[in-house]
Amino acid sequence: MALSAEGVFALVVFFLVGLRDEHYIAGGFGAYIGYLLGAVIAMVVLGLAGLAGSAAVVLPVVQLSRWSARRKERTETVRWCLAVCGAVAAAAALCIGVPTALLGGSWTALPLVLLVAFLGLVPAVLCSRTVTVLRGNPARFGLAAAVLGCGLALSAVVFVGGVAAYGTGLLQEYEPPRLTDAQLVGTWSDDRGGTLTLRADGTAVADELGVHGAETADGADVSGHCSGSGSWAKGTSPSGTPQLDLDVSDCTEPNGWDFGGTEEQPTLFHWIGDPDSLNRHVLHRGASAQ
Repeated sequence: MALSAEGVFALVVFFLVGLRDEHYIAGGFGAYIGYLLGAVIAMVVLGLAGLAGSAAVVLPVVQLSRWSARRKERTETVRWCLAVCGAVAAAAALCIGVPTALLGGSWTALPLVLLVAFLGLVPAVLCSRTVTVLRGNPARFGLAAAVLGCGLALSAVVFVGGVAAYGTGLLQEYEPPRLTDAQLVGTWSDDRGGTLTLRADGTAVADELGVHGAETADGADVSGHCSGSGSWAKGTSPSGTPQLDLDVSDCTEPNGWDFGGTEEQPTLFHWIGDPDSLNRHVLHRGASAQ
């Protein structure tokens, strides 16, 4: 129960933090049904993960705490149990953080793993330690329910608080950059060798630019490449957000590109097929053009 509650809390925090990064959320009835099914599946997965984590990590740590206390001929107290949790978390940090740093990652992974492992272990280990003392006592079921209830309540409070913080402007949710004409001028490339060059005089040149047309009868996406010249201008999408209006011969699909990324690293993109699929064709800015 404790591990499952921690998992829910972690998902809530991950969602709220992710709102600060570039994200796109599908809408519509079908998408909402998908979100509901995803939530149900996530609850089942968290429950199974809690069982696996309890058997593989939590209960062994509880037994290690008792065994180590007996070896030292000491009484196993809460402080002793916390010390064992710290030792196990430190071992996990060394086993994960050091290889990560040596393989080119940051050394900040070591203290981060230490903190996450310790905070994740302590509630579950202390709860399991208490439940084993109450073995055969019906009160253990009440304790388990209280643990899960408190965890879910904390997650709900954090979620509501996070949404309120974004709603009041205390935290800034991601917004696409509002690119000026000068920022749009330049060469934009995809990851398939295609480029789109936008010049300051309003002309545009596409070279092997990837395009995606309408779907076929069997649902497959019609895709290919196009090259040609034409013009470009800033426009407004149907939703009211700025976009790039492109009119290039042989590149009739798409003619509207949305802005993404950040002010420092902007992107141009269009949706491939239904936007609910969240599948995009993205162009990244390269060299500037005159």
